Amino acid sequence: MNISSRCDYACRAIVELAKQAHTQQPVRATHIAESRGIPEKYLVHILIQLKRAGLVRSVRGSQGGYRLDRAPGDITLGEIVKAIDGPVLDPPPVEDSYGQDLDPTWRQIAKGIDDLLEGITVQDIVENAHHAHMYYI
Repeated sequence: MNISSRCDYACRAIVELAKQAHTQQPVRATHIAESRGIPEKYLVHILIQLKRAGLVRSVRGSQGGYRLDRAPGDITLGEIVKAIDGPVLDPPPVEDSYGQDLDPTWRQIAKGIDDLLEGITVQDIVENAHHAHMYYI
């Protein structure tokens, strides 16, 4: 399974919004783009997809920008992936009569990946990153 650059950028944007969630202030797309290395024009289209999926909310006005639509602990990695790239291995790699014996295995793999992605929240990602950058003496 490959994760598209678009999906990676969406995950980066969501994590940036999660890190700013405690402020309750909207975050400008320019800030997200600069802090996460995402081309801004590309990011705007990604944020629209995330908004349609109910993961982010846009706020208009001079102090506007984007915020998470739910708490970071309520948004899963699976939701982000599906919002950008669609369901995992759906349809299976090849759908023809010659590969019917592989179909149950592909479906089992897809379910395993989906379960794993649904079990990881944005809050988990933020906390894991925080722990990874801590120094222990």
